[in-house]
Amino acid sequence: MIMFLAGLLLLVPSSAVPQDEPTLKDQFEKFVEILKTSERDRREGEAIALIDEFVTRFKANAKRRTAIEELLDFGEGDARDLKKEAKAIEKEDESLAKVIWLAIDLRDKEVEANQRLWTAAAYAWGQMGAHGSEYLWAAGFEPKRFRRDFEFQALCVEQVGVTQDYRQVDQLLDTLDYHNETVAAAAGKALQHFGDAPGEVRKISAERLVKLLESRANAATNVEDTTSIRIYRIIRPSWMSALTALTGETFTDPLDWTRWWNKNKKNRAIWADRD
Repeated sequence: MIMFLAGLLLLVPSSAVPQDEPTLKDQFEKFVEILKTSERDRREGEAIALIDEFVTRFKANAKRRTAIEELLDFGEGDARDLKKEAKAIEKEDESLAKVIWLAIDLRDKEVEANQRLWTAAAYAWGQMGAHGSEYLWAAGFEPKRFRRDFEFQALCVEQVGVTQDYRQVDQLLDTLDYHNETVAAAAGKALQHFGDAPGEVRKISAERLVKLLESRANAATNVEDTTSIRIYRIIRPSWMSALTALTGETFTDPLDWTRWWNKNKKNRAIWADRD
């Protein structure tokens, strides 16, 4: 644990902070101290408040990073100093996402207080772009305690979409065929956030969704196959909404989606990158 925290602190850039305000180092140390106390002490509210502060700081960093990019584009300011600042911000963002992992790592008992912490962590990573996506996959699918917690897995999967980290598309598409329909439906919810993704990402996502949707719909036509009917009812709404986000089209019949795909899969205008 000492090595973990030390590694985090190395990622935190030194900056001038008023003496009466806690530094990020102070906040990290307090976060660890809270997490290491007994669950009976009921301090999860303090830990969640700190997670919220980490997200707020991450968003402030995003605004500053955008401002730095604009200054560099227009040739204003000292380019060397601006690039150095941007690099420091990137390291700090990495540390903000990483420290939240301690909520998963240090609190492993399946009690209500910890569940609130884990939920807060998942939502926080969803706000952290590419920095958060890897932790969402790890949190949802690596710890043994979550392997049958499909609601938490579904939350993590949906939040991967919120990150809009388009590099996660292949794993999201694989999750559409997950063995639990709640998690599979969450992959559809995640893909609803990919409406502005590059054309190639939208195209491969639409193709996979159309084919799986038709397959699930066909299986559900067997009135005696209650399992397939239940699965289809659960995944259908989010998958169709994802297709609408990806294509701009709206259909309610899986066969209409298949016909549309067969007609437009080579349409360059549709699969061009969006502005």
